[in-house]
Amino acid sequence: MSISLDQILPSLQALGIFGYWLVGLASLLEAFFLTGVVIPGTLIVEAGGILVQRGLLDFFDLAWFVAIGSVLGAEVSYWTGKLAMNRLPGRRRIGQSAALARAGALFERRGGMALVIGRFLGPVAGLVPLAAGMAGMSRRQFLIWNCAGSIPYALAHVAVGCFLGDVLGRIGGSLTRVAVLTGIVLLALLVLWTTLYSALRLLAPARAIVSAVLRNIADVPAMRRRIRAHPRAARWVEARLDRTAFSGLTLSLLTVIFIYVGAVWIDSAFDFLMGGPIVQLDVRLSELIHHFQSPGPIRVASFVTAVGAWQVVLPVVAAALVWLMTEARRGLAAGLLVSVIGNVLSVAALKLAFGRPRSPLGVFAETSGSFPSGHAAASVAAYGMLMYVVWRAGRLRAETALLSAGLIAFAIGASRIYLIEHYLSDVLNGWLVGALWVTLGIAVAEWRLSSGSAAAAPLANGARIAGLAVALGLAVLAATNVWRHDHPRNETFQVAYQILKDAAALDGSVLPTPTESLMGSPVHPVSLVVFARDEAALADAILATGWAASRLPTPGLVFDALLSALQGSEDPTIETVSHFWRGQPNDLAFVRPASGAMTALGDPKLRFWRSEFVTADGLRAFVGTVGVDETAETETAQIIGSGPPLREALVQGLMTHGAAMPASSNGSDTVVSLVLPRE
Repeated sequence: MSISLDQILPSLQALGIFGYWLVGLASLLEAFFLTGVVIPGTLIVEAGGILVQRGLLDFFDLAWFVAIGSVLGAEVSYWTGKLAMNRLPGRRRIGQSAALARAGALFERRGGMALVIGRFLGPVAGLVPLAAGMAGMSRRQFLIWNCAGSIPYALAHVAVGCFLGDVLGRIGGSLTRVAVLTGIVLLALLVLWTTLYSALRLLAPARAIVSAVLRNIADVPAMRRRIRAHPRAARWVEARLDRTAFSGLTLSLLTVIFIYVGAVWIDSAFDFLMGGPIVQLDVRLSELIHHFQSPGPIRVASFVTAVGAWQVVLPVVAAALVWLMTEARRGLAAGLLVSVIGNVLSVAALKLAFGRPRSPLGVFAETSGSFPSGHAAASVAAYGMLMYVVWRAGRLRAETALLSAGLIAFAIGASRIYLIEHYLSDVLNGWLVGALWVTLGIAVAEWRLSSGSAAAAPLANGARIAGLAVALGLAVLAATNVWRHDHPRNETFQVAYQILKDAAALDGSVLPTPTESLMGSPVHPVSLVVFARDEAALADAILATGWAASRLPTPGLVFDALLSALQGSEDPTIETVSHFWRGQPNDLAFVRPASGAMTALGDPKLRFWRSEFVTADGLRAFVGTVGVDETAETETAQIIGSGPPLREALVQGLMTHGAAMPASSNGSDTVVSLVLPRE
């Protein structure tokens, strides 16, 4: 539980006072039967409790938000059950839901007390008030028991969060990074699978309950009159919701999904064509990843990305088709073919239409267009459809198929971004293209299955064995291609030097002044240019003035920093945030403990970038910014935390240790240039 909390805490802490509202909303959604199996409300409440233990939230204020949210969510479940009570067909079928049957049995045994007990039973929390409404519990009695259950729930779980915060602070240091990260991954997978399992088990009863509610609404006199006035429209709507025919509810849901995904795809393509913020984010993110790439992760990402290459996808799909034909499942085979072939053709056409060049920082040499990502599209269109086929053939549970499809798509897409073979927007757009074709593939498969046109006589045993042998051989070929993947690599990307006559020849006013965050927000202006022999000489000079070196944000250090924040022992020397100048992350970072009026604003940060400007005698220009990352709201705080006062103190310190201004500097008032001694 505490590992999953680590994923929730940073988001809650960043929200500040709005964290109360988010935790209360999570409590509300968990108390509603439709969302209770999806929203980890209890985990979010306990994460809020950890923030209480850190002194960032107030215990009783948070408890009141949680209690009110719990009361409101249970009220919605109660009224849904009450509205559906007289119109719920197939009670025996509804009772087949284990969670709902458990909730009903608890209510029958305990009466109103079940609302108190059930509030602590996870997915059952939203089903007990539903069962109370269906059983005809009086409004007044329900309200009393609802409040009686929500208040202790709020107090108990906020207190549990406080306890966990204290325990994590005591034992967290004894866990290695690998152990914690492994625990996070395993527990996250378990939580995802359990959530999918619970959601799918409740799908049928939830659908029946919603249908009953809609029928009750249709019986309202005003609504009944409208239905009688428009019989053809009413029959059309009823046909679209028919669960017995493919042209009914199945096609309606697939059409809605296709239209929604298509609209999102069009929006993403429009953002790319208009040069939206995502395009600038692409460049900054690729530069940041390039800054911290290392051989080990590159090798792992290379194996993962090979899974999405055509040399692997082709034999995998062929093996699946052979297996489906041996099983006489032509409808599923038709859907798989439509998804894969349609995806390949559309991605090829889109690459030619958009013509986006690849990043020069990519590990491997690629010649096709960058937008959209073919690997990302195939990870959804081929592997996602394959997981659907295996589930529809009865070889895999639905929740396992969904989780596997999502993990494969995420892993392949992430590998393309890490290897900088594609930008972030390329991968996102590729996933959307693949999702469109999966939707069409499922529609074709379901249509053929419902019409019976895909039925075929099973093959003889000899033919089946031969077909399975061929499929196995193709699967082995795919695995071999993953292992032997060795794509040609790009040459090392080099930035050309610009030779200056001397340090005074660099006019500070012509340097691009603003620096940006990863998302493109302006941060600090460039206010300092230091000419030094190399990074080591610059670092030595800065350290001599009293600043401390920050370790740049490698993935491991960022993880350590998040874990430290969870334990309440932040390390200011871990640089968790990079800033960007001309799309490149800073090469050096320094921190100085805050004091006096600066304490309330945070620790001042000093960042430097290697520029391409080099003097004739071999000194390189390092462009720098100085300031406090957390911008204060008051004018006085902004002046104290801004660059000039901090910069002047730094300049004086550097000049005390031998730095000098260029003899005839052309620098502007906003950019100060310094030259460090060569020795």
